[in-house]
Amino acid sequence: MLKWKTEDVIIATNLEEVTNDALAGMAGKNRIIKFLGSPTITGKTLRVYRDAEQIVDVDVTLFTASWRLLPVEIPLAEGQLCTAGFKDTGSATGTFKLIIGYEETG
Repeated sequence: MLKWKTEDVIIATNLEEVTNDALAGMAGKNRIIKFLGSPTITGKTLRVYRDAEQIVDVDVTLFTASWRLLPVEIPLAEGQLCTAGFKDTGSATGTFKLIIGYEETG
């Protein structure tokens, strides 16, 4: 079953990268991140890491009214942590929304 989660990412300083703990692998549950999304924001790059490995680095201006979700396949084993957020490439601080769609079985 597909589940959805929304994260608020707060960027307080220009040119800062901020990631939040978004989802973790759990014992007895198989989790796979299937979609990432964000409203179109000028001057932001979406960044996603599984443990220390960077998986996603996409300019958010690619998201449009007709294409808001980035399909991905990021499995999380027990103990693995996915962190996700934004890198400010412009000069806008504030709170920005990140949408995560994932499947969970087990």
